[in-house]
Amino acid sequence: MTNPVIDLLKNHKSIRAYTDKPISDDIVETIFSAAIAGPNINNFQPVTFIEITDQAFKAEITAQVGMKYIESAARYFVVAIDFNKDLIGLTPEVRQLAEERLASYPMLEGAIVSAGIALGRAQVAAESLGLGSVTMAGALGSFELYEARLKLPKFVKAVMGFSLGYPDQEPGIKPKLPLSGVLMKDGYDQTTLEKTVMAYDNTMKAYYADRGVDSSWFKNNTKLLTRDRDMEPLSNYPTRKGFKL
Repeated sequence: MTNPVIDLLKNHKSIRAYTDKPISDDIVETIFSAAIAGPNINNFQPVTFIEITDQAFKAEITAQVGMKYIESAARYFVVAIDFNKDLIGLTPEVRQLAEERLASYPMLEGAIVSAGIALGRAQVAAESLGLGSVTMAGALGSFELYEARLKLPKFVKAVMGFSLGYPDQEPGIKPKLPLSGVLMKDGYDQTTLEKTVMAYDNTMKAYYADRGVDSSWFKNNTKLLTRDRDMEPLSNYPTRKGFKL
């Protein structure tokens, strides 16, 4: 069973190389109008996309996080969760109570899920218009720059980077786990999952080998999960923005 929307979703590719072709404001507005039309926590609409247009600033971020597709993208956005907008118009008494509620971890979690939904919809909308994109958790390595330059208020926290541009590469579709690794019924099926993951590792080994890379899912996870990286600043970042973990 398929249709054009399902085909588009299944053929997603992260694009990290872009042409110099500009993206019009009309296209950007179309993409983000589709992105924000999705569901979110309690209709708080706690997601804001902040575009960085200063090329020198984009280059500074790129130098810090090592992602050249920030600097080279036609349009680059910082994705932020944003409960500041929900405090507008409240009386001082109500605002005080609201801030106490917003500080709770479930609100942070709900906002991050809402941002993920919006970001996924933005990618699909962009791909439907012939654009490519990439989402970057690693772009949060520059969160101090975002805080200093973007003047993010309390309860507004950067969570992701998002680059848009016309593709200048054909990276192919990266294999994902089959449904037996992500779809379960009436409980968590560890036995089936382990069999699925073992088989998937061989799939990824062949995928990387075709690209001249000696890797696999296990090897990649080992590298990423054991690399020496100080996560304390990022771990403390939510509390700086007013959230209690």
